[in-house]
Amino acid sequence: MKDELLDRLHRCYAAIDAAVEGDLSKFPPKIIADEKQFGLYQDFLDGLTEPQISNLAHTLIHNIANLRDHLRRWAGKNGLDQKDIERTIAGCAALQMIIDLSNNDKHGYPSRDGGHSKRSPKLLNVKRVLRMSAGPGAGSGIAIVFTATGPKQIASGGGFSQVVVTGSVVDGSGAPLGDLYELGNEALKAWEQQFAAFGIGIWAV
Repeated sequence: MKDELLDRLHRCYAAIDAAVEGDLSKFPPKIIADEKQFGLYQDFLDGLTEPQISNLAHTLIHNIANLRDHLRRWAGKNGLDQKDIERTIAGCAALQMIIDLSNNDKHGYPSRDGGHSKRSPKLLNVKRVLRMSAGPGAGSGIAIVFTATGPKQIASGGGFSQVVVTGSVVDGSGAPLGDLYELGNEALKAWEQQFAAFGIGIWAV
């Protein structure tokens, strides 16, 4: 039973990994050339369609959200307090929103009483985009140069770039609540803490 639980956690890691790509050479531009013009069209889809990108996003959501039921079942069979799991959810807004998004996809929107988050979160504008981070250190920086062979990263210090599948999470009135990819990572950290509290080594096999 513990092996199955760990397998599900590792599937969450796999879903996060599938939503991010740091190798920019995998995104060559489309070259537009004839006797009158030469140009480049750069996107970061890597041939994926909108439904395929949406599927990656919802795989991330469901894998993280569904850990709740499996953790509860495992805790019950091992004499541990299932309320600890609900306390973990209550203490992590990101995890609440991920669970709400999963319920929305299964049962429709809006959820009753605003869901666990009480914010009626909704996922909009699911896309695959380039993100750049200058990094926290002094002198850190990042720049991207678009060439005929693909985008090139010029980084210093802790600067980095990556292509991520993400979307905007908004509340019932349309006010922004966060970024799907970042919320997913934050929610997964909350589950890692719960695994540790239950004495489960997350890299055990």
